[in-house]
Amino acid sequence: MKAFKELIDETLQVENIEELEAAADLFQFGVEKGYYTKGQSDEFNSIYWKMKNRCLAYEISGEIKGNRLDIISIVSGAPMEVKDNKNELLNYVKGRLKALKGK
Repeated sequence: MKAFKELIDETLQVENIEELEAAADLFQFGVEKGYYTKGQSDEFNSIYWKMKNRCLAYEISGEIKGNRLDIISIVSGAPMEVKDNKNELLNYVKGRLKALKGK
């Protein structure tokens, strides 16, 4: 089993959602086997969502013109049910960007 710091470092370097989900699966396995503490779970969860929001924003930014930091911020604030559906997320981000521009 990977040391927690090593797993966190690798998770912070993921480039897509598939890699992120693989890290989450590995972490979940470690939790089930008792290798990680509650505090480590909280830390991993925080990093997981930070990276998931970033990966989703990068996917969306390929289809929408806009400032990548704005897109990351919008995706981070999106409701969970919207994040699970790429089309809904895309429409949500487009709407929020229009609102930012005042249209």
